[in-house]
Amino acid sequence: MNLINIRSTFNHLKKNKFHSLLNVFGLAVGLLFFLHIVLYIGYEKGFDSFWPDHDRIYRVNYDIYQSGERVLHSTKTPRGLFQAIQEEKLPEIEHVGIGYIEQVLVKYEDRYFSDQPDLWVEGDFAEVFGFEMIRGIATLNRPNTCVISASKAKEIFGNEDPIGKVLIVNEGMRHEITGIFEDLPANSHIHFHYFMPIRTWVGMGVVPNRDGYQGAAWWTYIKVNKGFTAEQAQESLNALVDKYFTHLPQQDREGILSLQSLTDIHYSTQRDGELGVSTRKSTVDALILIAVLILLVVWMNYVNLSTALSRKRLNVFATFRKLGAGKGSLIKMAIIESTIINLAAIILGVLLFYITRNAFDRMMDVPIENSAINYGVIVMLIATLIIAGIFITSLISAIPMLKVNPALQQQKKIMKNSGSQWLVALQFFTSVFLVISSITVTKQIRFMQNAQLGIDLEQVIVFNGAASTHSDPLRRENFIMFRDEAASMPGILSGTASMNVPGQPVRYRNSNISLPEQQSILTRQVPLSQIDDGYIDTYGLKILAGRNFEQPFRNDSANVIISESTARLLEFNSPDEAVNRQIRMDNRVYTIKGVVNDFHHEGLKKPAEPIIFSHLHPYEFGFYSFRLQGNVQQILTQLKPVWDKHYPNDPMDYFFSDEYFSLQYNDEQRLSKILTAFTLFAILVASLGLFGLVSFFAQQRTKEIGIRKVNGATVSDIMFLVFSFFMRYEIAAFLLACPLAWYFLNRWLQGFAYQTTISWWVFVLTGAVAMLISIVSVISQSHKAATRNPVESLRYE
Repeated sequence: MNLINIRSTFNHLKKNKFHSLLNVFGLAVGLLFFLHIVLYIGYEKGFDSFWPDHDRIYRVNYDIYQSGERVLHSTKTPRGLFQAIQEEKLPEIEHVGIGYIEQVLVKYEDRYFSDQPDLWVEGDFAEVFGFEMIRGIATLNRPNTCVISASKAKEIFGNEDPIGKVLIVNEGMRHEITGIFEDLPANSHIHFHYFMPIRTWVGMGVVPNRDGYQGAAWWTYIKVNKGFTAEQAQESLNALVDKYFTHLPQQDREGILSLQSLTDIHYSTQRDGELGVSTRKSTVDALILIAVLILLVVWMNYVNLSTALSRKRLNVFATFRKLGAGKGSLIKMAIIESTIINLAAIILGVLLFYITRNAFDRMMDVPIENSAINYGVIVMLIATLIIAGIFITSLISAIPMLKVNPALQQQKKIMKNSGSQWLVALQFFTSVFLVISSITVTKQIRFMQNAQLGIDLEQVIVFNGAASTHSDPLRRENFIMFRDEAASMPGILSGTASMNVPGQPVRYRNSNISLPEQQSILTRQVPLSQIDDGYIDTYGLKILAGRNFEQPFRNDSANVIISESTARLLEFNSPDEAVNRQIRMDNRVYTIKGVVNDFHHEGLKKPAEPIIFSHLHPYEFGFYSFRLQGNVQQILTQLKPVWDKHYPNDPMDYFFSDEYFSLQYNDEQRLSKILTAFTLFAILVASLGLFGLVSFFAQQRTKEIGIRKVNGATVSDIMFLVFSFFMRYEIAAFLLACPLAWYFLNRWLQGFAYQTTISWWVFVLTGAVAMLISIVSVISQSHKAATRNPVESLRYE
């Protein structure tokens, strides 16, 4: 009987090649999309899960509250906390380490490597994360040593042995290489090629041997001891706050430390100082939903077409029943048919996946190939879903077989109450939902990209600040000479050196700001940025009151410029009132010399923040920005000799300010691309399903159509008959999808400080597109039935 079933199935599929190919193609393309999205979800979910004992590793976050309001919401803590944990030897904590990020300039022999990602570390950093060295040892507490990644060792030293070699870092720090580690996967929030000891800075006098408990500049990581929970470790850490952070009660403030598990760090929390690439958890959840929808859409399409194909064989099933076949045999036949189609679709889908894999990774701008992904779990998940899909769809498509009455000579063939039309409605519900979502996500991205930021980023080029002159006491005077010479060139309008550039989180914040005549301090932290007198012109800010900074630096070293929201925060009634008033920051008094307009230093995911500018050359390296006018490449060619003249040891690395600012929206742009691609796929599959069902509907109502034509029905009457049969279900799908899409999109938009609107025209456009697709699908098939000679239609009925 099995051989007969297989032969009958193959004959049936061969006889209905077109609809069989539709089924295989729909399943294959669905599997293609599903594999890409599941692999990407595996990349996102795999962040930091590859570290040994990752479930015991936590980052220590720091919050400060004053009068019930949160003043600080940071991922970083004071360095003194790390030292207190070491000295107290808390039983809950096995290891503790801290880190500080920096892009360094590295020299080996006569070659320079700029903008190198380095993490300065101290304590048990290697033990917290369980670093495994390929060669050598991790001496992360011995001054003037370092460990580097295998790829960076290959780049710098080629086939030479790197162990024992000395790198010159920044302005002349010597670091001997003691170990080489395997390159960290791309889905690690700690993604560096160098680890160097903070003890080097201690030896140089850059940081003290014993640090305090104010400020928050260091990422602190702990590994919780076995037998203890994170809650117990957190309680002990907060006991240290009570013991050591004695300045907080004096300011009427409360400090709270909290632990964030290592695998959750990748998901954005809107804390200050996030390290690495962050993704909104809602985006990953949306991708999981899309992956599920892909399977539902292709399965529904398969069930639709298989059910319709099965109805052409009702008489064959009746014959099998008369010959003694039970219902189990018919179900087996459905499983065989489903298995054959699914295996063909799997082969085609996997082939398409490997062909398009690199293109998908480039489109998503994600290095999946270099990431740590649990492929075993993904393969098991996909295999389980495919097997489950085969059995579930087989059982559903077998329903027409089980309803066969072997006593009847001619089985009923009409689709009435078959449920297929409801499956088509579900497909169109999914399509409408996705079209609305895709348009709204794209609309939000364009809204953020085109919004007025209060700052002009067009035609601004940014250079990484010189690292080789970091300790030079005249480095700011040297920059002014470079800036003035560059600005005298045609095409360069202005230039500036700044600690931060737009699109980058402001590195330093101060939570101890007040007016000298007041005892109380502000109940929030304010970002601080170091700039020179060229910043306002270069970035197109507007001075609302007072004046700009002036040269030389020392004339304005005790002055600041604030934004208008900072003036309001300090309770000045107008920008003019703030000019020449004084403010206190960390027990030092500054004079306000100017007030500028509010602007978005970061994207529209966050509200525009108040900011205070001090007239200082950037601490560490900072950035050099220039406003250009004219041919950019020509200007850069002319600027290169000027750069080499002033900074011969630093490569001229640059980026464009507007492009850098847009990188903040990568998460949303990635979601938009996936949504758009899957929306097109869902529309295609829904159209194929409707196309196939309309053809079967026309075949099964051949007699009715013939009788109607004999009685005077026109071609348009027949087409309207077929169209109206399906339209009622699609209208129901549209009316259900619209409010649900509005609800979920409205919740998604709540994650942005500034939002687009969910416009009415999006729903109208979606409805029109869905209707047009339906009309084309129905007309293309119903026209053939409507124009058929009724004599031929009735001859064999």
